[in-house]
Amino acid sequence: MSKLMLRDLIAVAFFAALITVGAWISFPLPFSPVPIVLANLFVVLSGAILGKWLGPLSVVVYLLMGLAGIPVFANHMAGPSVIAGPTGGYLIGYVLASFVTGLLVEYLPHFSGSKMAETVRFAFSLSAGGLVIYLTGIPWLARVAGMDLQTALVKGFYPYLPGDAVKIIVGTMLCISLMAQLPHIWKWPAGDIAVRQAAAEDAKAG
Repeated sequence: MSKLMLRDLIAVAFFAALITVGAWISFPLPFSPVPIVLANLFVVLSGAILGKWLGPLSVVVYLLMGLAGIPVFANHMAGPSVIAGPTGGYLIGYVLASFVTGLLVEYLPHFSGSKMAETVRFAFSLSAGGLVIYLTGIPWLARVAGMDLQTALVKGFYPYLPGDAVKIIVGTMLCISLMAQLPHIWKWPAGDIAVRQAAAEDAKAG
């Protein structure tokens, strides 16, 4: 990762704030200690928009604020006890999810001029990043809450899939819209290759 610029720091802080707001918009489920939150949408968007380094950095900033006692987690909670609790695996997975999303957006094939292909690229990247959260969250939930793996899947995975599908659709639409309306944003790491490839293709066409 190259030297951070002021706009990078602002973007990192902005996404840390978005993740916080997403965590505050939570809906508890009576049968599970894991609430439905919007934070995971902003987590994968951080990777898609800021890239595989700045995206995870924004998540780390968010987690550090929570560990420092700032109530940024769901239900306005804070402190190490939240990380050590049943949702701690999901929170740790946020960092990996942002990295994986940014990595895929950056390195999957780009198809300049094909909106459908770019839509698929973003949808796949966001979906993969979202699943990474569960890869760490479910085993952690099972261990901390004393559940077997199947029970942890029932309480910490299956009920969230419909909402996650909606989030992926919304996130993909936002990414495509940003590419079309604010192309300068895509000069962040996740879009740098796309910008160069598009320029190369335009040069060949000319």
